[in-house]
Amino acid sequence: MPIYEYKCSKCGLRFEVRQGFNDKPVEHCQNPDCNGKVHRVFSPPAIIFKGSGFHVNDYGRGNHKPSKDDHAQETPTEAKAPEPASSRD
Repeated sequence: MPIYEYKCSKCGLRFEVRQGFNDKPVEHCQNPDCNGKVHRVFSPPAIIFKGSGFHVNDYGRGNHKPSKDDHAQETPTEAKAPEPASSRD
């Protein structure tokens, strides 16, 4: 079951509640002296991508080191000069 974080609008208390997907959201603060309305707090997931192979690590910060394959694809091809048109008399 997921854990949801709530924050009270009145006293500012933050608390977590383990709820199922079908459970009704919490409406009132868990502080017995407050009993204010609460709202769910959304935060980024606690996941970190480490190591090579992730866009953030390889390209996101501009520290991409080109490999042999990258360099081979980036080399410009020699442009051919246009052949002169032959004149037939």
